[in-house]
Amino acid sequence: MNFRDTLITCQECGKQFIFTVEKQRQMAERGLEVATPDLCKACARRVRYGGKFHGRIKWFSPEKGWGFIIQDDGSDIFVHREGISLTDEGTLPPLEEGQEVLYKVVETPKGSQAVKVTPYHGEPGA
Repeated sequence: MNFRDTLITCQECGKQFIFTVEKQRQMAERGLEVATPDLCKACARRVRYGGKFHGRIKWFSPEKGWGFIIQDDGSDIFVHREGISLTDEGTLPPLEEGQEVLYKVVETPKGSQAVKVTPYHGEPGA
C-alpha cells in the first residue's frame, strides 16, 4: 500500500491535523481499514466519552473551592466547586490528585472553565 502524510481539517472543531504515514501503517498492520479520520484526537475522545472531555485532577482544595484539571492534551483547566456535579447525597465528591474525571467546558470572561465535573471510574479510552 502507498501511504502518505495527509493534512485533514477536523469536522468538529475545524483544527487541522496530519494523518501520518506511521498511523496509517499501524492501522494496516492491525488489520484495520485505513480510513481517513474526520475528527482530531481531542474531538474523537470527546465523542468516546459521551460528549464530555476526559482529564485528571491536578489539585483541588475543598477549603478554597477551586483547583485545576490536567486535560488529555496536557494543558490545565480551572474548576470551581460550582462546576462539580454533586453526589446522590448532595455533597461534593472527593477529588484527589490524579483522579480521572469527565467534564464539559464553558468560556467565561476569565477563560475556559470545567463544569459538570464527575469522577470517571471506567477504562481510559473506553
